Amino acid sequence: MNSEYCAIVISYREYREHDAIIKLLDENGTISSLIARGVQKINSKNAAGCQQFTYGRYFVNERQSTVLHSLRSAECLRTYRDIREDLYMQSIASYMCEVIEKSDFEENAFPLLKTMLEHLSKKEQPFGVLCLFQAIVNRMHGIEPCVEGCVHCGTTKRIASISVQAGGFLCQSCMRMEDQLYTVERLKKFRLLVKAHLEHISLVLESACFDFDDFLIQYCFFAEYAGVSVKSIRFLKHLYALHIDKT
Repeated sequence: MNSEYCAIVISYREYREHDAIIKLLDENGTISSLIARGVQKINSKNAAGCQQFTYGRYFVNERQSTVLHSLRSAECLRTYRDIREDLYMQSIASYMCEVIEKSDFEENAFPLLKTMLEHLSKKEQPFGVLCLFQAIVNRMHGIEPCVEGCVHCGTTKRIASISVQAGGFLCQSCMRMEDQLYTVERLKKFRLLVKAHLEHISLVLESACFDFDDFLIQYCFFAEYAGVSVKSIRFLKHLYALHIDKT
């Protein structure tokens, strides 16, 4: 049976000498694996459409006897080449794709990734895009830190820390010796991310300047409660460490 759908390539893996296995996230949020035969050949017409992050239209030969269907042809609709040409952008996009793949939720997965890739390609606030992505993914996993006041006593005054173990804000009176003290700016950005939704992305990116540390706070909640192991986080942290060493 032949089928056709628009999708984003979230994974590309070389297979045998000239073939590759790609994973597609379609507009319904379904992830499917395809074998793309001959795609590694220089003269392959499907090579461009099979690159990671590409948004395209895919024509597939589906077989009922196997879960690994065959790609017949691929038509590029958006290549996001500018993301692949920048190592930081590429590592961020790879992380987002892996999180989507490992999280295994269909609802809203496609518009989330598509929107994030569009904004990431603008190269304006890549860490802001990454931070909001992580905050939204956290919420989709049911992870919603308390940001209305101190987790322990409920006060809205003298908020000074964010505790992953406690689940949100801590005031100065409830902080422990090992809890990190955060600036007011950092706390405001954390609250903004927790409250924001996908449709607020432009407003979020205009409201504050985000950095990798803002992302790490969001990621710590994900790592603690989501139960999802993401290998690409190590490369992201490695890139950031190299950047810190140079500055």
